[in-house]
Amino acid sequence: MSAAEGAGTAPFQTAEASDGARVTQVGGDYTEHHHRYVRGWQFLHGARLDAAELDLAEHAFVDVVGPGGSGQAAQAISTLTRPFRRSHVVVLCGEAGAGRRTAALHVLRGAGVPPERIRWLSLDWDYPRIEQIPSTKGHGFVLDLTGDQELREDFYTGLADYQKEAEAAEAFLIILASTGSWNPGPVATVPVVHLVRPSATQIAEAHLRRRTEDRMDWLTHPPLNTLLAKGASAADAARLARLVADADEDGQKAVEQEFTGWRDHLTNWFKQHGEPEDVPERALLISAALLENAPAGVVLEAADRLFAEVGGVLPPGGPLAGRDLQQRVRSIEASMVDGEHISLDADRHGLSEALLTHVWQQRPQLRDVLLKWASQISAPGGTAVGHLRRIADCLVQLSLLPGGSTVRSVASTWIDTGRSAHRQLAVDVLEKMALHPDTGVGVRRMLYAWAQQKTISQEVLTAVAEICAGRLGREYPRVALTRLRVLASRADGLAREAVADAVRALASAPEQRILVLSEIVQWAESANSTTVRAGADTFLALTDITSDTLLPLPAGQEAADDAVGAPADDLFARGWRAALRESSTCQAAHAQLAAWLDTPKLSDEQVLPLVASIMRGNLSQAGAAELLVGSPNTSALGRTRRKRLLDQLIGEQVALIAVPGPGSDSDLSLA
Repeated sequence: MSAAEGAGTAPFQTAEASDGARVTQVGGDYTEHHHRYVRGWQFLHGARLDAAELDLAEHAFVDVVGPGGSGQAAQAISTLTRPFRRSHVVVLCGEAGAGRRTAALHVLRGAGVPPERIRWLSLDWDYPRIEQIPSTKGHGFVLDLTGDQELREDFYTGLADYQKEAEAAEAFLIILASTGSWNPGPVATVPVVHLVRPSATQIAEAHLRRRTEDRMDWLTHPPLNTLLAKGASAADAARLARLVADADEDGQKAVEQEFTGWRDHLTNWFKQHGEPEDVPERALLISAALLENAPAGVVLEAADRLFAEVGGVLPPGGPLAGRDLQQRVRSIEASMVDGEHISLDADRHGLSEALLTHVWQQRPQLRDVLLKWASQISAPGGTAVGHLRRIADCLVQLSLLPGGSTVRSVASTWIDTGRSAHRQLAVDVLEKMALHPDTGVGVRRMLYAWAQQKTISQEVLTAVAEICAGRLGREYPRVALTRLRVLASRADGLAREAVADAVRALASAPEQRILVLSEIVQWAESANSTTVRAGADTFLALTDITSDTLLPLPAGQEAADDAVGAPADDLFARGWRAALRESSTCQAAHAQLAAWLDTPKLSDEQVLPLVASIMRGNLSQAGAAELLVGSPNTSALGRTRRKRLLDQLIGEQVALIAVPGPGSDSDLSLA
């Protein structure tokens, strides 16, 4: 294995594999693994971490002393750095709230990994696979498996080979697992460190000492000294320290309220506004929370809509009725920002989210009303249509609460109704849920189940494709394309157009173009006949010259760099050959290839070598003659290209005939 680092560029390493494959690992924001031609994203994407988080992990970490008298993190660091029996893989096991993430970063820094070379791996897979974990030279990786189900045996057995790769590359891997979920038995021998939850008070003190040391006494005096109960998590402690560091000089009370979710403030407000005549102000408060910092007119109109939804009757007089804006804003204890926008968070940070949580939990009979109201005001033409992202974010937060499954089920219903008023919001909510660390795994599995469900509406299938084409496809391309493959393989063809649009959208991003194409070609070359048809259909959708989002051939320099893999032209040639071999797409493939010869959108240098490569060995296939000769509708450019193409192919055949084969008379005469 060879490694190289260019000045000012991302480090990379390459290795030769079987069948002419090349493995390339890049130490930048991503890593890639290329088989013969190009195999996209074989390695997991590695995201950089925030500098402030790394600083706290290195300098404000509380290392709990274990039975052996040393810190747990110190034990892990020793395992990675000791001169004998050194390991390059360590598993950190612990319960939720034990600070596993921070411990992993502290261990990597303790092992000497520079901050800029630490990566948090994005789980772009449907099940953990060792071969997708990178081992880029000099890098440290964190793999969080706490949300995964039981690991397969091949994952454990594969760790031995990965350990050798990491050692050769001087790389490190920290695996995070929940207590009881790491069960390798005798098949894996990587060291395991069991983390114990550290003292929340010690964590808060350590963080605050690093952030704002002159406020240490805030933690030991009322009203903050009792906030960290015995069972408080490391995350709670870090959050309290951050709130104290960011607070105003006399903001102890505000810190207490925000840390506790503004519990006392909200309880008192609803108690003081508990009469029937206060219902309009309650509606205004909820509207202001959902539409935080939105224009006053939007908030007021949305509040009137919510008031009507719960049976309220607006007084006659419309905008002339009721109290002035300032009085109403004062009644809900909100602020006017720039004289036009209503904000709950301006003076009480985090109040808007806390208010929605309070209403959701304390008034469960209002949940369906809230969801219906949110969809109405965000519908096309609705008063809050310009605030869709904010509304979707709020609904995702509600989905994390007890009873939050209602959000997912209602969103599914909105999609199935086919009403645009609900559908777009539902797609946005499910997309955010598919990416959220708490709901992501479950929602991504739900999308897969929908994609293969036999009795399901076209609207739901289209929504799955749209979600895969959006942020899910950009952040988890392998996960998205797996679901698109299932959609494309459906016998009913209900999702064919939606899949075509989705893969074109994904391929429109230059950094994903070759990767998407390589995956589609893999489908078309599959041993499964259903997947082959799906791949051939999808490939033709990507290469349709009439599409506004035609996947272009790369420029010569884009394909020439040996570090990136084989030329993209090879992928196109493989895709066309697969589409020509498949009986259901053969005719369409010939027609589209003819269109490529006729179009001025592509240069001679792009088209002619590619078509020549495709046609070699396929000249006897039905449709080949018509492609090469053309039709009455063939363009002048197409006729010129076909003549050059025929001359080249005939010349190659003549040259082959002229070369004497073994055992021929000519060969004998030379002897």
